[in-house]
Amino acid sequence: MIGFIALAGIIVRNSIILIDFAEMKRREGMALDEAIIEAGAVRFRPMLLTAAAVVVGSFVIVFDPIFQGLAWP
Repeated sequence: MIGFIALAGIIVRNSIILIDFAEMKRREGMALDEAIIEAGAVRFRPMLLTAAAVVVGSFVIVFDPIFQGLAWP
């Protein structure tokens, strides 16, 4: 359950970042569809790296005897 809560938090944070970036581009005068495409293009790599860091960081608990129950459902 802790993993699901953490994953939901990451997804919500990434969504807020995408929407905020698109809104910033809209305020600069960019069209909506262009703003959405640029937000996805610019923010995709940082979001992917954040998700990868969480996966790699969480992989460590697979081998820990105390927290191993949290790693595997």
